[in-house]
Formats: sequence, structure tokens, C-alpha cells
Amino acid sequence: MTAEFALNPHEPTPLYAQLYRMLRLRILDGEYAEGEAIPSETVLRDVHGITRSTVRNAVALLVKEGLVQQIRGKGTIVTYTPINHSIWNFGGFTDFSRARGQRPVTSLLSRTIEDGPEGKVLKLVRARGVAIEETRTFLNLDTSWIDLRRFPDLEKFDFEQLSLYQVMREHYGVVPTRSELTLSIVPHSDLTRQAFGPTPEVPGFICASGDVYDSTGRLVERTSVIYSPTLEMKVGMSWNGAQPRPTHAPVSA
Repeated sequence: MTAEFALNPHEPTPLYAQLYRMLRLRILDGEYAEGEAIPSETVLRDVHGITRSTVRNAVALLVKEGLVQQIRGKGTIVTYTPINHSIWNFGGFTDFSRARGQRPVTSLLSRTIEDGPEGKVLKLVRARGVAIEETRTFLNLDTSWIDLRRFPDLEKFDFEQLSLYQVMREHYGVVPTRSELTLSIVPHSDLTRQAFGPTPEVPGFICASGDVYDSTGRLVERTSVIYSPTLEMKVGMSWNGAQPRPTHAPVSA
């Protein structure tokens, strides 16, 4: 186990949850491939200097999530089949737009501090889009929830002028690298009308919601991104042997 994934007994997150996060990340990254066994309970205990019950609690979370299966005589076997996909780009919307030669624009619709399950959370609601001369077209309606324990004073930045992910990288040393998002359809609301204008011909909007993580598997942001009906989204399929794997053109914060 590398130092990057060393467990930290001084971190507020319990050791079993840290171990679960570490193992989960290695499974999702393919370091522990489907059909292979993760390190044994004894190995994990000895490497990290933790108790067997800590290891068992971490593995139980992996089993519950369907990432591994415990098989007598074989150990704890990875059952996760990776699917390569991303929804926009993890430089963030701003970097993505600039890379395409577009001028990104943001309208901050609201900025509030709320009580989260483990402390104060900054909630940002932003309309994101591009400008051509004086015309602004908003393509996304982004809602972000960020833990202020990890990002103290984040609420003081001007997110109409600054990129959220750029601030995370440059001021906090945190780089978002992975998302786990669920696609759904959401109805019209005051916020969608504020961002996209009246769209009575559209029965609903595509929404991607879920969590964003850094390279160590720590939560960076909870997000919900609603897409304008004028945005074209391309979906393709690539095959590796006999297994089809969906690939989506990059999308998000």
C-alpha cells in the first residue's frame, strides 16, 4: 500500500471508512480487476496496523455496494465491471469552454451556507454558458454542495468571475478527478426558467446528479447539473472484445 493511501487516525473519518474508500478507489481504477482477490484480511490488518473488525467493516461496505463478493476458499473477489464514461470534463466547464475557443459565462443565482450531516455546507446555484459578443446562452444549471470543513472560506470567492474547480486546485490543492453520476429527467421549475427561459415545448430536462471525488477517493463536491434543451449531447459506443462499453462526451462543474 502506498503512502498516498495511508490511513490517518487523526482524520475525522473513521478508519474503516478510510480503508473502504481506499479499496473502492483501487477497484474503480482497475488496480484490483474483476475476478481478482483484494488483499486478505490479515494483510490489510498488518499493513495498516488496524484491527480485524476495522477491515471487516470496510469490506462489508464493498460487499453491500456490489463491488466484491466473499467466496469461501478464494477470498474477497472483485465483481465490478468498469464502464468508461464521463459527463463533461474535469477541468470544469470553464476550462472546457476555453479549450474550444469559447468565452464562458456564469450567473450566480444563489449562494447559501446550510447545515450538512457533518457540518456547514456551501450551496452554489449557477447558470453556466457561453457568450458570443454580447449574447449569452446558458447551457447548464449547476447546483453544488461543498463541505466547508475541507474548503474553509470558500464562500468568499466570486464564482461569477472564478471557476470553482480552478479555486479548488489553486487555493486548496484539491483536484477533482472522478464523478459518479445518475441521469434522470427533472420537471420545469423557477430555476430552469431563470436559467433557460420559458421552454413550454420541453416536457423535462436531462439532469446528472451525484458525487465528485479527488484522486484519493475523498468527496470533493455533491452536484446536480441540469442541461439546456438546446445543448447537443453525443453518446457513442466502443467495444473491447465482445463487451460493449458506453462512452459519453465529457460534461459538468
